[in-house]
Amino acid sequence: MFTPTLQRREIAILVGGAFISALSWLAMIPWNIHGWMIGAPLGRDFVNFWMAPRLVLAGQGALLVDQPAYSAAIKTAFQMTRDPLLIFVYPPHSLLLFAPFAALPFLPAVLLWTAANLAALALTTRLLLRGSPVWGPILVVCLSPPAVAMMMYGHFGGLLALATTVALIEAGRRPWLAGLCLAVLSMKPQFACAIGLILLLSGHWRCLAVGALATLALVAASVGMFGIEVWQRFVTITMPVQSAFITQFDAKMIETSVTAYFAARYSGLPAGAAWILQGVVSAACLAFAVAAMRRDVREPGALAVIILGALVMQPYVSHYDLAIAAPALALLVLGRAPGAAPMTVAAWLLLPMARILIVFDLPILGVLVPGALFAQAMRLFRPQELALPRNRALDVAA
Repeated sequence: MFTPTLQRREIAILVGGAFISALSWLAMIPWNIHGWMIGAPLGRDFVNFWMAPRLVLAGQGALLVDQPAYSAAIKTAFQMTRDPLLIFVYPPHSLLLFAPFAALPFLPAVLLWTAANLAALALTTRLLLRGSPVWGPILVVCLSPPAVAMMMYGHFGGLLALATTVALIEAGRRPWLAGLCLAVLSMKPQFACAIGLILLLSGHWRCLAVGALATLALVAASVGMFGIEVWQRFVTITMPVQSAFITQFDAKMIETSVTAYFAARYSGLPAGAAWILQGVVSAACLAFAVAAMRRDVREPGALAVIILGALVMQPYVSHYDLAIAAPALALLVLGRAPGAAPMTVAAWLLLPMARILIVFDLPILGVLVPGALFAQAMRLFRPQELALPRNRALDVAA
């Protein structure tokens, strides 16, 4: 059960997180909505989610793969004079999620989008607390550094956090529901594949079949609504371009990455050595995540290891994607067993500063985030923690 009584250490961490988050936000000069922020003091990348459906529905889907023309369209829509350096890289069935928001003017749309993701984070936290007092932890989660990074960049980590948590919790009991959540995760396909592999190796294969069918249904619906051409351009143009950002290491385009591969390449390690390092990290992530699936997935320690494992095993993951693990990480910081390791606390605190750290050539989040996974796994699997499921069962029996 969650206890509302916080120790000085937890209070200091929360205050530090609030200070760093506010500082990171102010460093982006949010009041200038024609600068780094576009159209609003938050949600910079939401411009992609708002603009792409409008272009596709207007018959201008080809602009999504024409970088100069796409930038020109954004500049015109938001009365900008500089190149916004935005690119739409999501699979076309994600437009089904974005289109309702694109029907609104931009400012109400980004505010509603942010509220929806915060509500999803709140609901995820409530699922994990299972009847404990919730408003305090929910507030901590929604204002945590990973959530602030999500809001600054306008991504949908809150919705993904809810879908991921439900998929992991219900994989054995209600595979149809877990499968539907996997279909939602397919809008971020590399993450869906990572979660799917973890579930498969954990013996939960039935939800994968449901997820595949539901994903095909979403793809078919997107073809019916937006046409087949948008998919052809995604496969033949967008995917190779996105892959090249990583393989050819365009650091500017992936500057907020928090992976071992990014830290290695940015620090000057040769490509081959960086890929070997990432391969070793990915294998360890997968092993830890599968082992954590044998625990109670609602426990923040197990859930954090699984989600961090699914993220860190990829060569590119941005700092705002850590919002998917925000409820589990915040509860660990608040003292839920097995507690947050010092490496986890450091990563949690510094996440909103990813872009600032790279300005000073400090790719330390690429060390801290994988380190947080390893540290939490060591805490989760230490002997006294391994005894917890048996002790809990004895308590229930008593």
